[in-house]
Parts: sequence; structure tokens; C-alpha cells
Amino acid sequence: MRWKSGKTGMGDGGVPWVDPHVHILPPRRMRGLVRWVKGFTPGFPISEDITREEILSDLRGSEIPFFFNLVFPLWEEETADLNRFNRDLCAGIEEAIPFGSLHIETPDKEKEARRCLEEYGFLGMKLHPFAQRFPAFVPEMRPLFEVLDEQGKPLLVHTGFDDFYGMYMDLEAMEKTIRDYPRMQVVAVHSLFPRFELAHKLLGEYPNFWLDMTNTISCMRMYEELRSGREDLPPLASSLEVEEVERNHGYFYRLFEDYPERIMYGTDFPVGFGYHPALLEDLRFFSFPRGVEENLLYGTVCRLVSLCGGPDLAARLPQGAG
Repeated sequence: MRWKSGKTGMGDGGVPWVDPHVHILPPRRMRGLVRWVKGFTPGFPISEDITREEILSDLRGSEIPFFFNLVFPLWEEETADLNRFNRDLCAGIEEAIPFGSLHIETPDKEKEARRCLEEYGFLGMKLHPFAQRFPAFVPEMRPLFEVLDEQGKPLLVHTGFDDFYGMYMDLEAMEKTIRDYPRMQVVAVHSLFPRFELAHKLLGEYPNFWLDMTNTISCMRMYEELRSGREDLPPLASSLEVEEVERNHGYFYRLFEDYPERIMYGTDFPVGFGYHPALLEDLRFFSFPRGVEENLLYGTVCRLVSLCGGPDLAARLPQGAG
């Protein structure tokens, strides 16, 4: 069962997993997020009333030593409150690394970004342009990019799954932003799925570009099983961009051969494709070399956090890591 909890860390002979994609949100937002997932995933087993304590208990049960907690406002009016929520929440959770966010209608983006980074101590900022329903890489967002570039901080931004959302990102504008702000570390969440050829090109040209394989690993496993003739796949398999995946298939594997040190693996927990043990199984379906797996599960995230002035996570991982 994909939703059976269990350990994934050093205790079972594996490697520690620093999860760069977790959502602990205020109750109203949490209910809305789970309700949205249930709309396209019949039988999704997570309660709309799941609490922060339950999410944290599951993370600890899976031996996740650190995680990024990501928030994003759906309208401008909730921006300040949501960032304060993440500040207060993560202040009491040793494992949590908070990220802030803002809205395209936030009147003083520089001020809000500096508040998040300098006053609240957040590692970086997150944008989800499809959920927030505004383009990420537009001139209106330059004050945010300028602050992140000045401080050498990361921007986590949703990319890919365009057909699923029925929305499309201006990829040329994204590349221009990466090029124009070389100290801002841009993490493409979902790794531009399924445009892996472009992801490979950008990794080769821009050292400030990174990938997060959240949901992408699971979808590529579904794709491989679809190719092999398996029929008992979840309903979401029908929404895979099969032709585009096929065109990019070889580049998916080249990513891990050429740039594993800038690829990480998050989960979207608790609204992703399952509990951590199941998602670790998805990763190991591909039988990546040990060094690649270590980068995906903790090495890349530790490298990014250190580069961006965060804590030395590697020194605080379970004994034996690395």
C-alpha cells in the first residue's frame, strides 16, 4: 500500500532523506489542498482535517531528519499572515526549514521578501504560478528576484505538468531570469516534467539552476510500467504526457548521469503520491548508483542549503551518512 507509513532512513540500511517539498499549512488551506487532490484522485486516504501534529508524526516516523516547509498565498491578502504562520510553526520544529512566498499583487515585494529572509530567517522563497494563477517570470516579480540575487538565496518554483494544470509557463522568460540573476539559485520543482531535454540544457548552461524530482520520479515509474504493459495503474497515469515523455525519455536518464549533484527528490507530503517508504520504492525502481541516490536523498539539498547560507545539515545527519 502506498499509504502505509514506515521507516526510510539509516535504520533500514538506507541513506537519510532530507525532504525539500513538504506542506504544513493553516487548517483552512490544508483542507482546501486535500479536497483539491481528492477531486482528481478517487479514494485519496488523507483526511481533510489532517493536523500539523499528524503530519509531523508521519515525517518523524519515516525518519526524515529535515524538511523544507513550503507555503504560498492564493491571494494577496493572506500573504503576510501565511508567512507569519510559517515563521511561528517552524520556530517550534527543529527539523523544519521554512520558505516564504508572496503574490504578484503584493504591493511591496522587496519589503516582504526582506522580512521573510532577514527578520524571519527563511532560507528562501517559493512560487507556485499555476496554483497562484499568475506568471512567475515577469517584470512585476523583479523586486523579489533582486533580493534573492543580492543575498544568494534560492527560489523554488513550480514547473511542469502543464497539461494536467491546463496552464503553460513561459520557458524563455524563465531562462532569461536564471541568466539575469546568477546568484539566485533557481530550483525547478517537478523538474519541468516532462521537458527533460530542456532541463538538461539548463543544468549544463547555468550553475544556479537545480531540479527537484517531486512527483516526477513516481510519474516516470508509472510511464515505464505503462510501456511494459502493466494495466493496474492509478487513474493519474492517464494524464501523463506520453508523447512528450517519449521524446524526452533518454534525457531523463542523462540528468542523473551528468548532473546528480544538482538534483534533489522531494515528496509533496502529505498530498503527493504516498508516504515516504512508497516514494523511496519509486526511486529505487530505477536502480540508480549509490552516489546518485545519496545526492537525490540528501547530498544535493545539503549542498544547496550550505551554499545559500543555511545550517550545515550534513554535519547533523544520522551517523554514517556520506
